[in-house]
Amino acid sequence: MRNLGHGSRAGACVVSLTLMTSACGNAMTSDAASAESADAKLSVATVYGLTSDPFWTTLGCGAKKEAERLGISYQEFTSANGQSSSYAQKFALARQTKPNGMIVNPSNPNQFTKQYRALMDDGIPVVTINSAEPATQYKVVGTDTENLDHLSRLPQLVPSGAGSMAVVNGIPGLQPVDSRLDPVVDAVKKANPDLTVLPTRYTNYDIDRATSSVSALLAAHPDLKVIVAADGPDGTATAAAVKQAGKAGKVAVIALDATPTEVLALNAGTITALVAQSPLQIGEQQVREVVNYLRQGQDGAVPASSAKTTVPQKLLTKDSVDESADWIYKSSC
Repeated sequence: MRNLGHGSRAGACVVSLTLMTSACGNAMTSDAASAESADAKLSVATVYGLTSDPFWTTLGCGAKKEAERLGISYQEFTSANGQSSSYAQKFALARQTKPNGMIVNPSNPNQFTKQYRALMDDGIPVVTINSAEPATQYKVVGTDTENLDHLSRLPQLVPSGAGSMAVVNGIPGLQPVDSRLDPVVDAVKKANPDLTVLPTRYTNYDIDRATSSVSALLAAHPDLKVIVAADGPDGTATAAAVKQAGKAGKVAVIALDATPTEVLALNAGTITALVAQSPLQIGEQQVREVVNYLRQGQDGAVPASSAKTTVPQKLLTKDSVDESADWIYKSSC
């Protein structure tokens, strides 16, 4: 078992997530000083890919910000793509640094289940954005897909009357996307039961391909009233196609995520609403969960769990976007 350097912290002082040190009485005791020194040695390694996607860039910004606030050592191991081989390489490099805790966000949540188990047996907590099956991580920190309060204002944005509705998505069957997309589609259909839902267009997250696909939809279906785009690339492409067709403001575009280009389109009136996650808060909370466990000074294997800490989604409109900084994605920190 690796010595994490914080097992002797049990005493009269409690170190919390929001305090770097804790005082007992009117002065810091030697135990508290030792705890502060041990905290300064804590290290966390983070692994994720698709750094070209502002979601992951923003998550990294949140993680780095929180690590700095907590005064811990933080390293990122990232790749520009989401291929499993790239994740494996970055994971191996991160593990070689012998961190006290790890945050791992692969495209396939089951890619590293054996490695998680080994790390956790060695007392190293692993936090992920999606649960492995069976659960082998310490905790999941991700987007809340159960509470749908953020969609309460969506019916007001759906045009009435007969017409058609299109859904544009990257690839079929991706659960983290579908768990956010399906409630939006259902809310639109409920708001206007007279809409005819067209077959979903899949684009493989290719913006050029998606732009052409949406342009073809607009030409083939002059009664198109609503387009729901499932992600940032498809939202960007849909906005571009609608603008090119001269139908901005005439076709309601509801897109998931809030990338910089989507926010520009929202402010321009080409996108009607964005259903955004908060990767900034997810990154912050992932670091917080790891450090919270480490500062408890527990010895032995870390218990595996599918317990999830969630961050709410938010519906952004042109009128509310300026008040929603934590839900807007960034291209850089």
